[in-house]
Amino acid sequence: MLMKLIGYEMKAFGRIILPLYAATIGMALIIGLGIRLQDQDVFSSLLGVVIIMIFISLIFATMVMTGVLCVQRFYRNLLGNEGYLMFSLPVGTHQLILAKALGSLIWALLGGIAGVCTMLAVCLTAIPMYELTSRLKRAMLNLRLSRMEEVIGTAVIWLIILILQFAVTLMQIYTALAIGHQWTEHRILGSVLAYFGINVVKNIVGGLLMKIGYYTGGTVFLTSQLEQTDLSSWQVQATVIVSALVMIVIYSAVTWFLLDRRINLE
Repeated sequence: MLMKLIGYEMKAFGRIILPLYAATIGMALIIGLGIRLQDQDVFSSLLGVVIIMIFISLIFATMVMTGVLCVQRFYRNLLGNEGYLMFSLPVGTHQLILAKALGSLIWALLGGIAGVCTMLAVCLTAIPMYELTSRLKRAMLNLRLSRMEEVIGTAVIWLIILILQFAVTLMQIYTALAIGHQWTEHRILGSVLAYFGINVVKNIVGGLLMKIGYYTGGTVFLTSQLEQTDLSSWQVQATVIVSALVMIVIYSAVTWFLLDRRINLE
């Protein structure tokens, strides 16, 4: 049933996002051709500016629409009128939340892939194939000289961290929406205030932990360790990953409790 829910989310996103992806990649191809043929004055300066503005607008619209859908799908399906149907399905509340989160994460990843495809479309049309191949060979040679395995490993780990940080932000928004829905009126306002309130609580807790660490010597030790390491060190990576997982678990638990025990769809 979880897979069916995720599939439903994918279709709902795809109806809106996929046309934006196709339009963005299409404009990238046009821009790439314009760059290659600009010596022949194929594009006038004004037309070129208009095309670039449309291209930037499409990228911005895709990013904004992805974020809007991530929030809108959760709010309308679980906290709006559609919630009566969703909560009547033979699935647990945790599966409903998980389906929304995984669907949003998948589309965020697809958005990143679409961004890479957009850049490739520009490069493949703007740069002659022989020149592009030569540049790729030089880049691969530089990677080999700079320990390619280590570079790729670090990049993969930080990609995972980026995904986890997106999940933290997403679950914080879900938690804020669930808290705001406890209000009898002005629930959107309550959700916005709850989101900023969560940030205040996080800052207070973080400050208290720093003070505790200072008095116990932990802060000095951690600072000295971070100063001696870089972003590729396992200490930094492990710290970021563990903290993100802890926040995801906390947000998920609070959201589940509010939706499972204190849901109010009136």
